Amino acid sequence: MSDDGRPARGGSDESAAAERSRPPADTGLAARPDPVFDAIAEQVRARLRVPVVVVSVVRGEERIFPGMAGLPEPWAARRRGPLTGSLCHDVVTTGAPVVIADASTGGKARDTLAVPGVGAVAGAGLPLTDAAGDVIGALCVFDAAPRDWTATELTALEDIAGTCSMALRLSIASHVAHRERHRSVEAETRLRAAADRYQLLLAASQALAHTSDLHEIRQAVTELVSSDIKPAYVGLSLLETGPVTARLHRIDDPRQPVGPERGSAYSSLAANTPVAHAARDNEMQVYPDAVALRAAFPAAGGGHLYDELGLSSLVAAPIPGAAGVIGTLLFGWTEPRTVDVAERVVITTLASYVGHAVERTRFLQQRITVAYELQRAMLPSLPAVEGLTISARYLPSAVNDEVGGDWYDAVHLTTDSGPVVAVTVGDLAGHGIEAAGLMSQVRSMALQATWERPDAPPSEMVRALEDACAATKIRASGTLVHAQLRPLESAGSWSLVWTVAGHLPPVVRHADGSTTVLHGIDLLFGYPRLRSQPRTDRATVLRPGDTVFFYTDGLVERRDVGIDDGVANLTKALTAAGPSIDAVITALTNDTPNDDDVAVLSIHVAGG
Repeated sequence: MSDDGRPARGGSDESAAAERSRPPADTGLAARPDPVFDAIAEQVRARLRVPVVVVSVVRGEERIFPGMAGLPEPWAARRRGPLTGSLCHDVVTTGAPVVIADASTGGKARDTLAVPGVGAVAGAGLPLTDAAGDVIGALCVFDAAPRDWTATELTALEDIAGTCSMALRLSIASHVAHRERHRSVEAETRLRAAADRYQLLLAASQALAHTSDLHEIRQAVTELVSSDIKPAYVGLSLLETGPVTARLHRIDDPRQPVGPERGSAYSSLAANTPVAHAARDNEMQVYPDAVALRAAFPAAGGGHLYDELGLSSLVAAPIPGAAGVIGTLLFGWTEPRTVDVAERVVITTLASYVGHAVERTRFLQQRITVAYELQRAMLPSLPAVEGLTISARYLPSAVNDEVGGDWYDAVHLTTDSGPVVAVTVGDLAGHGIEAAGLMSQVRSMALQATWERPDAPPSEMVRALEDACAATKIRASGTLVHAQLRPLESAGSWSLVWTVAGHLPPVVRHADGSTTVLHGIDLLFGYPRLRSQPRTDRATVLRPGDTVFFYTDGLVERRDVGIDDGVANLTKALTAAGPSIDAVITALTNDTPNDDDVAVLSIHVAGG
């Protein structure tokens, strides 16, 4: 070892060094991301806890980075750099590992690690070889502080470099097979197998990107591997950290022909099982046959648990997350199986994809929960009014993060002209937390306008709401219907006066089961400058036994049903189901998830 931390070059064998530094044959790799080598780089970064890892392969007078983790710009986008003066160059030239503990003291070591933007002070590079044993690149790790690389760390890096070399050989073999497929049946077979694995990874990336909950992730993994590595059993266990201990939660798939495992779905992270070892050690656990399983896990341990499932071989892969391992992916076969390097790379990459999907799903579910809780917190309690039964329901959208701006309101006021019940049902444009927050502002302003103008017609409330939004620069727009009900002197009847701002028409179900659609519509609210004439107030009488329904478009509109047909379906449901708000909603939705928010408010006049 030289003074600057490099391996001694020994003798003057310049010809050997020149031979080693000769550009290798075409590898078929390019300066673009490769999911296999990116997964290996992420594995090294998590295993050794280093900020930067690069899988560097020589191509001519430059080096390309098919795999990397933590590399800053511009290198991350370019995926290439000059060969000379690099750690990769030293490894390829010497054909041996290069380990630098502290380059801050100067010398050649500092020049080798002087990568702009990386700020490396310590580094280590392990050779990557092709099938002929020629060094064609290096697996390089960098740290921003001096570091005494331990024998354990270097051994782990050497093992992963061996796996990376095998993956490189697989990539090169696939490239050669593609080029020479007409000359070799064996090469054609290897190419097809490699293409299938890459296709599996591509399909996994696409399928897992569209999952919305843990059970969908679980089912997607089972379906993806069923035609490639063909395990008899797939297990997914996720780490849950409690106040005292950490445990693994197994997510079962009842559709699998084998399983589920017997016993509790929860197990300790400290348990002596393949699943726990993979998560705890952050390392793939491979048991090619029942003998290996029983040797690692005696009958009192975890191996016998899989006898009940008829499994003879297992692979347990840690699932990486942003802050460390978040679970374990388990594959089991009913016969002994030697999992080759290519399959290990596929399993490692698939586990990485699962980790991304789990963390994305958890974040999305948290966001949805916050949005739902926010909107539900803003929905009001309904007043008790003698002679009327007021009911309301809010159904959030089943689409991820699509909670919207639907709302309802009802207040009981006492005015100079007598009691009045004012109701509003509206639908703001937009979805998500932002729409829910905007809805809260608009609802408050509408309520304020109602309180201040109890004797004014409904159209005046809408005008006041628009003026207030414009004055406070709240960019809110959408549809609403605002109505007022006042008791009449005739026994049990109520007058209904309403105005519609681009909203769907209210529907009255009469005591005899017939229905009346209260047609009439004005411009959407939120565009006062486009209003060329005053809004219209309309009036009717609700008699004992009548029920008026106000609703948003989520109740009647479906992908295959237009608005007009949806309103017609509502009138049929009202006739058939009666005035019950829940019965009407069930009749229209068939208890299936709705694509949009639904807000419904009904007012039933007693008697009839």
